[in-house]
Amino acid sequence: MHDSEAETAPLLGPKGHASRKDVRRYLIERVDLHYAPLPLLLCFFLTGLIDAASYNTWSVFMRNTIFLALSTAKLPVGSDSLKWARSGVSILSMMLGSFIAGRVYAAVGLTRRSTLVASFLLQALCICTTAILVQTDAVPDTTATDKIVLIAIPFLAAQSGAQIATAKSLAFSELPTTVLTSTYNDLASDINLLAGDNSKRDRRVASVVMMMLGAIAGAWLAKGTETFTTVLWLGAAIKVLLAFSWLLFPAEPEK
Repeated sequence: MHDSEAETAPLLGPKGHASRKDVRRYLIERVDLHYAPLPLLLCFFLTGLIDAASYNTWSVFMRNTIFLALSTAKLPVGSDSLKWARSGVSILSMMLGSFIAGRVYAAVGLTRRSTLVASFLLQALCICTTAILVQTDAVPDTTATDKIVLIAIPFLAAQSGAQIATAKSLAFSELPTTVLTSTYNDLASDINLLAGDNSKRDRRVASVVMMMLGAIAGAWLAKGTETFTTVLWLGAAIKVLLAFSWLLFPAEPEK
């Protein structure tokens, strides 16, 4: 079979079975990024979901320099003595996740199906690890002052960092997936804000809505179930679905 025929051949062979070569070729194909904003927008929902519940449980976002700075002066008044440690560990872990993901992406090619699937599955595994630690009572979800919580925070922060690196590497700068500060600024300063055709504006507005919905869902789940694990398992499930969604993306068009 010629190369041109191989590229257009179906994944399943004549007997309905995919050969290893066909599967491997499918997995290493680069995906068309036209629809990539969709899973990235769901990442905003996931960030809101987990951040709302983690702050309610452990008084920490997965990245917040101001919390770290305030804790050096023992502020806000009445804050516990571990606030600086939780903030510091989360920031360093987020940076580590971004560091590893960025270099892996550069080495193997981010837009390959296999890379995207593996990346999101590993991020889901990080969330699952935290969920297991909490559900087995190895880490409490009723207090933030126990030093043992410093074991669980790095997993959530690292997957958050990898998620940021993914969005940046896919070149969707308007979709950082974990913060909205720059999004609000970009919306306000966009001279084409009211233009009829403005895809970046549309994605920014959608990202704000998705993170808000995620945070609301996280808050009500945390209040209704009185446990962090429900949010964590839901977050892990969403991440797994996002991982396998990349298998449905069409291949990048030939240039």
